[in-house]
Amino acid sequence: MIDRKNARHHLSFGFGIHPCMGNRLAEMQIRIVWEELMARFHSVQVMGEPTYILSSFVKGDAHLPVKLVPLEY
Repeated sequence: MIDRKNARHHLSFGFGIHPCMGNRLAEMQIRIVWEELMARFHSVQVMGEPTYILSSFVKGDAHLPVKLVPLEY
């Protein structure tokens, strides 16, 4: 239910019993970002090791150095 107690204090992003309503929007935004990047650059090269978010609740990269290689015309 939308009116359940502590409804805004969930730890989900698209999975589980109460999925995040913004999951599909976030996926679409990421797809558009990659489409636009790849239309302007030849490749994206990872230039170093990632640092990770230190959290019991979130798994992800805090920092990942990359190099955008431009298209050659």
